[in-house]
Amino acid sequence: MATPTPTRRRRPVSKSAQRTGAALLLVLWAIAVVSFAVLWLADVVNLELQGATSSSAGLRARQIALSGVAIGLHPQTDPEDYDLLNQDLDGGDRMEVRIRGEGGRLNINRLLQNQDRMPLKNLFMNWGLTDIEADTLIDKFIDWTDEDDFRLINGAERADYLAMGVKDAPPNRPFRTVAEMARVPGMELITEAKSDWAERFTVFGDGRIDVNEADAEILQAATALSPEMVEGILQQRRGSDGIEGTEDDFRFEAVEQLAGWARGGTMPWEMLSEKLTIESPVKRIDSRGIVGDRVRRISVVATQNPDGGPATYLLWEED
Repeated sequence: MATPTPTRRRRPVSKSAQRTGAALLLVLWAIAVVSFAVLWLADVVNLELQGATSSSAGLRARQIALSGVAIGLHPQTDPEDYDLLNQDLDGGDRMEVRIRGEGGRLNINRLLQNQDRMPLKNLFMNWGLTDIEADTLIDKFIDWTDEDDFRLINGAERADYLAMGVKDAPPNRPFRTVAEMARVPGMELITEAKSDWAERFTVFGDGRIDVNEADAEILQAATALSPEMVEGILQQRRGSDGIEGTEDDFRFEAVEQLAGWARGGTMPWEMLSEKLTIESPVKRIDSRGIVGDRVRRISVVATQNPDGGPATYLLWEED
């Protein structure tokens, strides 16, 4: 008779062993959670450090730009002080300042108040508008800024704007900002033809054109001189190196120095000379602070106090 093979019976797991296994799983789970939290916290700290560094660089760049504004507004600072206005600073930082007379731009309000259409028409047609398109836009500018409700031939008054769905136009006052010009119907043609058109206009100053600051477009539009005559004026300004904005630039000391060029134009010199100046009383200071790849720009328009007192700020822009 065969001897039966004994069966092995499993011993039951004790409660203490169960508790030990559960505790081990709990510990492993806790380690995983803590590890994830540590990695997450490290990423957060790294991002915050990067943000703090970037913020610090931006703050430093703004401080440099502010210093440039202060230097540019000082009554004894000249636009030709290139070494003073453009400086390499410690740590690779840099300051760049440019001082310009606001008379290098067309004062839209003065032109409209004086009913001086010629500079605007010359400029718009040089940008590609037709004679009729330029006249139409100028009429709308006049209706926008004059105090009456009389509609010019190609203009637009309140009824016309209401028909277009515009309830708050025209304001019947001078433009308060250059940007406001974009609200006038027809300006879309200018935007298409010249995307940076706003750089050619201002609402500050006495309206005279600064012959030491105006570019070729503004000089030609304001004086009605030929492109060749305007280029001759610019060549004189650039100096021997032929580059604008360098130390050998020539500055006209009197409007009469342009009389030779102006006599070849279509406008009588006596009339033209009243529209020109050699220095604008209103200055635009563009100051840039550069720290690494961070650049902060502050643009200020101000009138300087000839007695050395504080400047009067007309515009302050930052980007």
